[in-house]
Amino acid sequence: MRRSLTVTPENDKKILLTKGRFLTGDAPFDIDYTTLVNILIELGHKLMTAAWNDSANPNVIIDKNEITESFKKHFFDAELKEESVGDQVAEIIFRKLVEQSNVACDQIQKEQPPALPTLQPRSKDAKREKYIA
Repeated sequence: MRRSLTVTPENDKKILLTKGRFLTGDAPFDIDYTTLVNILIELGHKLMTAAWNDSANPNVIIDKNEITESFKKHFFDAELKEESVGDQVAEIIFRKLVEQSNVACDQIQKEQPPALPTLQPRSKDAKREKYIA
């Protein structure tokens, strides 16, 4: 399901930092942005549900296995991978369109528009002759 999503700069930084952690080490994983957002939403939802269910406890704890399962579930989901590839292609096409339109605008601005022909004064009789003929 496609949704529009606006991410705050602070959360974008957190997402990119988390994404960067997976790109380091001996076996790097390139997790796309959408997949990582879905993982973080699921984990955040688990934490909030735990807090709501046990409101007396000041500490909210999530099992490490639940975190691992969330990553496995989303990281290896083929449907999300297909959508992310589509998103990437759309982003590339959009970027190219913007670049091309900027190039076209720059060219138009650099070229001098052709001068308009000067208007010749008409006599009052010229208008009347046109209708009579």
